[in-house]
Amino acid sequence: MDDPIVYIPMDRRFALAGGYTLADRTQGAALFVDISGFTALTEALVRELGAQRGAEELTRYLNLVYDAIINELHRYRGSVIAFAGDAITCWIEGDMGLRATACALAMQNAIQQFAAISTPAGSIVSLAMKAAVATGSVRRFLVGDPNKRVIDVLAGDTLVRLSNAEHQAQRGEVVLDKPSLEALGDNVQLLEVRHDPDGQQSVGVVQGMRYEVADAPWPSLDTSHLPDEQVRVWLLPQVYERLRQGLGNFLAELRPTVALFVRFTGIDYDQDAEAGHKLDAYIRWVQDIVDLYEGTLIDLNIGDKGSYLYTNFGA
Repeated sequence: MDDPIVYIPMDRRFALAGGYTLADRTQGAALFVDISGFTALTEALVRELGAQRGAEELTRYLNLVYDAIINELHRYRGSVIAFAGDAITCWIEGDMGLRATACALAMQNAIQQFAAISTPAGSIVSLAMKAAVATGSVRRFLVGDPNKRVIDVLAGDTLVRLSNAEHQAQRGEVVLDKPSLEALGDNVQLLEVRHDPDGQQSVGVVQGMRYEVADAPWPSLDTSHLPDEQVRVWLLPQVYERLRQGLGNFLAELRPTVALFVRFTGIDYDQDAEAGHKLDAYIRWVQDIVDLYEGTLIDLNIGDKGSYLYTNFGA
């Protein structure tokens, strides 16, 4: 089995290679993709192959699926910002929704190849996805202790709207928030306009594009000259050490763990010029405390109901 693939946000790679930093205020399109069916696939593989072999086979499918949809993202010059469970948050710089919507539809086509996965014992498991697009301004931060791991973060009202839109999306759908609908106009064909229960936000369910959207793939980038130290800060120390020792094939494990979710508020991401510094200080403080108890800070998620941290103990 090939080594697990490490994804560093694409434009962060260009920033690293070029020796420049990214602006903390920017405009573009945020894309949220949520894949369903991995739980059923995990249970089937573990039941049929056992815990360790099942985990390794699951990793193979994870790589296949994420390769397929992330290839589409890179084809439209998008970046993976964060993984959260079975979902990824993506960013397309300078886009008003056209490339993001075309990308989401292309991802839906790409995942069709996994609509009926046959397990070793003959069980059939179906994977599917839903996607949401929101456009506007965001804050973009790089937070965390480089000795532990740095995290690329998008924050602000656009991410709140993205989260609200995602809640209204159903399996197999691509939905657009209201600003994206207004920006795209006749460029998209809609199945319906849907309203949330509170009537606070409407989304458009996309049937397709009226016109072909040209892709804009990232130019080739030689990252072989990047110093090891620059790459290391993006990985958890335990993962980095295993990869460095050539033990990437042994990263897949299935074991009992304890998850801790923490919700925090108090940072005005859109208006506070010091928001990035405050979030960075808070995340570093959390990393220090989690380290004391031998845990791992896995995810930072910013959405419609506040900001959340996912910490795991035991893995």
